Amino acid sequence: MNDDEDIQLIKISDTVYATKDELEKSEQAAEMLQTIQETLSPVRLLAASLVVLLLFSSVFATYYWVIPRDAVNVEVIYMQSGGGHVILAQVHNVGSRGISEVSVEISFEDQEGNELNNTIFYREEIGAHISVASNDLELTVPGATVWDNYEIKITINYKDGKNNQRTKTWTHPVGDYVYEWFSNKVARNWLII
Repeated sequence: MNDDEDIQLIKISDTVYATKDELEKSEQAAEMLQTIQETLSPVRLLAASLVVLLLFSSVFATYYWVIPRDAVNVEVIYMQSGGGHVILAQVHNVGSRGISEVSVEISFEDQEGNELNNTIFYREEIGAHISVASNDLELTVPGATVWDNYEIKITINYKDGKNNQRTKTWTHPVGDYVYEWFSNKVARNWLII
């Protein structure tokens, strides 16, 4: 006789059949599950969840605070008022290393390219995770009609954590809306290499 002919099927229900070996393995698995269930308490489950949460938090903190990177944003708010235009800017160094020799130039131009007003901001150094707003990052253009379209040009120059010079310019058409907000990001540079 062949081994296949010696296998006997045990009826578990009207439609389910299993071999004796399969039935023994399922009973062992059920016993293991019951043992785990007895040792697992809500307090242990909560403690394990907190450990996993702390692990993920430490990974994020390492990325945000430890890994050297250069990340600079310039936020700009444009507003029209009865007497003209107002531009407010803020520089955010969201990188994990300081930047130096930071200059930001903001100019307000009409459609023909004529500069109506400008401002220049300079700061010797901006530390990591620091945001800076200043009177030199505010620009008012009194007397210019609010019925025309204009352009705001923002240029930032700075030296990153490896002392490399970085420059970026953004141009935003404005004038269609009374209030506009722009978030400008310089390309991220990882300073590991």
